[in-house]
Amino acid sequence: MAKNKKQRNFHGLKRIPAKDVRSGQVVMMPLSQIHSVQELPADECREFAVMRVTLNLKETRHPFHHKAADGTIVTPDPTLEYLLSRLSEEQRKQFLEIYTPSPEQEAQAPRAVAVDRKHYGEDPYAGLL
Repeated sequence: MAKNKKQRNFHGLKRIPAKDVRSGQVVMMPLSQIHSVQELPADECREFAVMRVTLNLKETRHPFHHKAADGTIVTPDPTLEYLLSRLSEEQRKQFLEIYTPSPEQEAQAPRAVAVDRKHYGEDPYAGLL
């Protein structure tokens, strides 16, 4: 009985907790507002890439390393790679000029392991990069 009740609650879920990258506050966000980065319009990819670098710096002290859900720090950040692939060559060059880490950042960043793109069974960005 308890299992069925738990399943009903999950299926009736209309909002989920989401952490605001800028403020750090956890807010309840409607599921209808959650989108994949693959659904982003091209003109929003740079802004989202900046948010991703901000998150990466906060969690790993390196702009291109990402802290996975299990706490593993991976490189390169596959989502950031995808977002950068959607930028024009000029935008990508400008972005990398701004965010390429200094030698000091490289030295201070925690060790990262190579990302396993098929960790969840398949590469979510296969054929898109």
